[in-house]
Amino acid sequence: MRTIYIRKLRFEEARIKLERELHDAFMDGETYVEILHGIGEGVLRRMAIDYVTTCGFLKLVESDPMFRQNPGSTLVEILAPSKEYINRLKA
Repeated sequence: MRTIYIRKLRFEEARIKLERELHDAFMDGETYVEILHGIGEGVLRRMAIDYVTTCGFLKLVESDPMFRQNPGSTLVEILAPSKEYINRLKA
């Protein structure tokens, strides 16, 4: 699982990095991505969630309340075709 670190970045830098790395993960055939945004005031978390909800190929993963999840990260599922299909598109 790929981890995208946007913690301690400025808002615009974080948005650009998040967008680029999520698209890279999609093209690499990743299934899940963890976005590490930190806790702070929640600005980067809200930006990440807003971006994920606007993309048709991404889905927020709801955490099970029985398991303690890192409050400074968000888990995202990538709804993509198989790695083989993507490799054929790249060729």
